[in-house]
Amino acid sequence: MAEKITETLAGCRVVSIEACNFSGVQILPAEVYFFGCEKPNPPSFRYLEDVLNHINLAGRVCGVFSSRSGEAVNYLSDMVRDSELALHREPLLSSEREKIKNWVGDLIH
Repeated sequence: MAEKITETLAGCRVVSIEACNFSGVQILPAEVYFFGCEKPNPPSFRYLEDVLNHINLAGRVCGVFSSRSGEAVNYLSDMVRDSELALHREPLLSSEREKIKNWVGDLIH
């Protein structure tokens, strides 16, 4: 799903990072955030969780997605709460290209 989201953002500068390769300073320059996982509490997200608990990203937009699990999007929504990201009202739970395109468009406009 992340690749399809990236394709939808053609023309924008996109940085895609797997959680296991994440560094805290990489999160600061972004204006819009997309977080996705297949199941809640993946071990590779521990550092990301810690960073988001100690950083203020108020006013920046965030969308969460999972192709498999409503529990995963609930986990992701909770994960970003302390950072004060402006969480998009609807998570993405579909890998259909048209639904992704509409969701991304709604999120960034």
